[in-house]
Amino acid sequence: MVEHQRFVGWRVGQLPGAESVPATSYQDGPSYQEGAMRTGEAARHHRVLQLFERNVLAAKQAGLARIRVSDASLDGGVITVDGRRVLNFGSCAYLGLNVDERLKQGAIEAINRFGPVFSSSTAYTSVDLYTELEERLKRIFEATVILPTTTTLGHLAALPVLIGAGDVVLVDSQAHASVHLATQSLKALGIPVTPLAHNDLAALEAAVVAPPGEAGRIWYLADGVYSMFGDVAPVTQIVALLDRYPRLHAYIDDAHGFGWCGRNGRGYVLSQTPLHARLVVAVSLAKSFGSGGAALVFPDERSARRVQMVGSTLTFSGPIHPAELGAAVASADIHLSAELSERQARLVAQIDLVLETLSVGRLPVPAFARTPIWYARIGSQANAVEVGRRMLRDGFYLNVALFPAVPLGEAGLRFTQTLYHTDDQVLSMVEMLTHHVLEVTGKTEVIVDLDQVSADEVTA
Repeated sequence: MVEHQRFVGWRVGQLPGAESVPATSYQDGPSYQEGAMRTGEAARHHRVLQLFERNVLAAKQAGLARIRVSDASLDGGVITVDGRRVLNFGSCAYLGLNVDERLKQGAIEAINRFGPVFSSSTAYTSVDLYTELEERLKRIFEATVILPTTTTLGHLAALPVLIGAGDVVLVDSQAHASVHLATQSLKALGIPVTPLAHNDLAALEAAVVAPPGEAGRIWYLADGVYSMFGDVAPVTQIVALLDRYPRLHAYIDDAHGFGWCGRNGRGYVLSQTPLHARLVVAVSLAKSFGSGGAALVFPDERSARRVQMVGSTLTFSGPIHPAELGAAVASADIHLSAELSERQARLVAQIDLVLETLSVGRLPVPAFARTPIWYARIGSQANAVEVGRRMLRDGFYLNVALFPAVPLGEAGLRFTQTLYHTDDQVLSMVEMLTHHVLEVTGKTEVIVDLDQVSADEVTA
């Protein structure tokens, strides 16, 4: 049994050779020290971008990134890359809905009614499909929802409105890049933002007990299902801390948990807990849900109304397009029907099959959660790209993951499960991936801890 390492991602670390910059308090006002910090951050950011560009270019040259598929039409499970048909294990359409005929028809009917785009900010006018979708999502979540265009724009709209002067922000180091992007807006407003090691609730509680300065509310930002390693937030423990500390609030991005998990597809987070009075959940409709758009789920009408009225990207950016809305309404009807439970059960059975296979195999996997996202940790960028290239040659497309999507030295291959694939296809891919990892790296490492997986970790 091997103890799993906790990773602190690039968003909170420094690149090798980066200078150490002393911290400063936002309450102190502008200073030479703060100017030095910002200069150091800008230089560090520039180095991150340089390395990011080199990594993307290497993956692109290997035919693994920035790919344009050339299919005349898509069936969900296969894509055409450079004229070759390959099984697609890089899709987030976990329930196999994104090419469902009912969603297509909903999109077509919406375009016939409203055209490809309704050219207005929703602050002024929007099509009545918004109302239809909101009503259905309220039934799914049993809570108040608003509809940003994407989860990224939802974070940018909600967080600067929900979090105010005197508040403190604590953010999981491996929270999605879109969450970390929104914290830059908070920093610009003078709100202290402190990263925490991944899923480190002891550090979270310590920070809540002894907040810096005269903190008002303390906001914890995290993901429900983490998009690269496929591990999950300790939701029940987070809620226990919310109960214990009235000043603590949580905002969780459950983009990768929504749809395939929970009653009516309400997601991983809300499969583990009722919506807490101090918990806001963001979800994507462009992944398992199969349509497009996003939703923010609020425990109270007042917070939702305020974000909708004054949230920047809900006012100054465009609407969800009619085709996305039409498809989302059709998907919501499926999620509110008995069909969803059958789809969820099939996906979870396939997840368990992969979990069982990996538990007795030799693939170096850093997290064993019952989610449709898996990660083979390889280490070096060159080896990860080479394994990805060989998998593509053999008919399997996987997502190569390089810094800054994962921490330095943790490059690897991410693969996802969808209902488009048979069990045999999934098992063949895992077998081939294990073979190529061993072939390229010279070894594999078994890092299995089945104690991490409880029978009720996923509640469909």
